[in-house]
Amino acid sequence: MFLKIIAPVTTGLVFLIAPDSSMAQTLSDPLAPLVSCVQTGKFQVLRKDRLPISGATRTVDTLNGTRIVMAADGYRLILATSQGEPFANLKIELSAPTSVQADREAIIGQMQALSEKRTPDQKELQRTVVDGVEVLALHQASLERRGPLSFYSMLMPTKSMIATLYVLNQRAEVRSFSTYSEYEVLRDEVVNLVRTCLASE
Repeated sequence: MFLKIIAPVTTGLVFLIAPDSSMAQTLSDPLAPLVSCVQTGKFQVLRKDRLPISGATRTVDTLNGTRIVMAADGYRLILATSQGEPFANLKIELSAPTSVQADREAIIGQMQALSEKRTPDQKELQRTVVDGVEVLALHQASLERRGPLSFYSMLMPTKSMIATLYVLNQRAEVRSFSTYSEYEVLRDEVVNLVRTCLASE
């Protein structure tokens, strides 16, 4: 509710009390609880940016051509491991009310198209649903590959939310992991943090 109503029986008076600051923030920034949830995890937040609200659209390539994703709001966060080295590039978007299903289909199409272009040593597209969050993931095969080691799209249509997560490699001399198995453990921790926040907020 936007307003709390208190009506004393003895006087019949009705007082309208404005929302407290936390409620007001949620109304003006619907992604704030999700962002706060991610910030309470074990990963340092090196950077947090609010994405442009007006006209925030982007295009994605699918097997059936280019599609548009329409965002009503969004954030980008750079998360780091304990030594301060960037490890995850996270974008959280709130779909426009009229485009939730179309955005979901566009993102799934994008992940399918990227999977079709993978090299023989790369893993095929992985799809799971946990706590109502649809998770699509693509992974590089080793620590020696350039660019992000993993790419995730997490979809929560019931809340009109999309999370895009690039899990990054780190410079060899400062890595928080020395083997691919160690990377997978750390990767799963940041993925589970984002997925849990999506499901709970």
